[in-house]
Amino acid sequence: MELKRVIGKDSKHAMELVRQEFGPDALVVSSHKVNRKFEMIVAVDITPDPSLIDQADDLLVEAAIQGEQKQTPRFSAVLHGEQNKEPAMTNDRAQEIVNLFKTEMQLLKKELAQLRSASAWQRHNTVTDNRLQTQVNQYELPSTSKLLILDAINNITHPKEAENRIHDLFSSSLLVSDQTPENLSGVHAIFGLTGAGKTTMIGKLATQFVTTSQRDSLTVISFADQKLGAWNQIQLICSALGIQCFRCADRQMLETIIRELPDDQCILIDTPGLHIDQTYQDIQSVVPDALMHLLVNAEISRSSCEKLLYHSLGWDSVNIAEMSPQPDTWVLIDALSQQSQLHLWVKTTDGDLSQPVELIDADRLLKSAIQRLSLTDSQDLNETAQDPESGRQIGEEPTKLEYFAGLRADPNDRSPKSAQNRH
Repeated sequence: MELKRVIGKDSKHAMELVRQEFGPDALVVSSHKVNRKFEMIVAVDITPDPSLIDQADDLLVEAAIQGEQKQTPRFSAVLHGEQNKEPAMTNDRAQEIVNLFKTEMQLLKKELAQLRSASAWQRHNTVTDNRLQTQVNQYELPSTSKLLILDAINNITHPKEAENRIHDLFSSSLLVSDQTPENLSGVHAIFGLTGAGKTTMIGKLATQFVTTSQRDSLTVISFADQKLGAWNQIQLICSALGIQCFRCADRQMLETIIRELPDDQCILIDTPGLHIDQTYQDIQSVVPDALMHLLVNAEISRSSCEKLLYHSLGWDSVNIAEMSPQPDTWVLIDALSQQSQLHLWVKTTDGDLSQPVELIDADRLLKSAIQRLSLTDSQDLNETAQDPESGRQIGEEPTKLEYFAGLRADPNDRSPKSAQNRH
């Protein structure tokens, strides 16, 4: 089934249009008054392919097998590049995954080269690694951040001092926008990879907007959507909030809708996760002053950072979707520290539209990342306490003299008094 949108002068007129177009048995999902008109969302059954209805099951199976045989090239042909040159339907999402995988492999090679250089530098360095540096080396960090941290905490032995030094190292590069979501104005386009949560973010922003502003002053546009069910989700959200929404297939249609909307209208544009560069250019050509917002996962991969941040298109803000309670954000922090012009804005934590987006606290974000290094825990494990009576470190094996003197008869019992009682 798919959802269709019908607008009439009033409820009676809208119902007549529904019956004329979809029949008397059409299922009305919701109805709302929008901009002095009446909107109905109708669920319509998708009509099956008539050419397949009268065919027997065995014929369908045989046709599918034959089609597969025709489309599947021989291994030798693939090996020697002799496969069919005719254009076929390309899976853009699969191609994107392949490209991200290739980028990830290239970045891993680059990381290994940088780590080899760092190891050579450390071998020739006169200052030996302390326990905190060892702990940092054991944690999987981006090579650039790891080198900066190792250099910053050189000659530092106290964990709290090291954490403060790391905090000061990155805090100046994390810029935060203070624009509240309730005071939105103008055109805002939300970008991100497939599954990042763009539609959810738009729903949250729209929910917060209507709490402080008039519903008639907000419009949501789904532009060139490719994800299955994305437009239906936009329809349901906007219908529940009582705001208008439009679906645009291309740049020309977007230009037409923008032209018909009032100049003071706040517009939220949902974009596809594929072909981000082209979508960015299309929207910018139609609305040059539109604000471009990027939504990324808090645990973004290095390849995604390379695609979205290092070769950025001039994002007005970077927003974070937290999929886990305590995400590892070091890859994101590393990328932001190298892109000083990027500003953090809001974060989303779940898919509940009633839960608003929150302004990102850069200080809290950085402290959470530093805690994952476990510098304090490593120091506590390495620094053993001393026995006040024996003067030896707790956990240290007793000497033969101590054993025969009865100071610590049992290596598992570190109390001198209990050892004397046994004797």
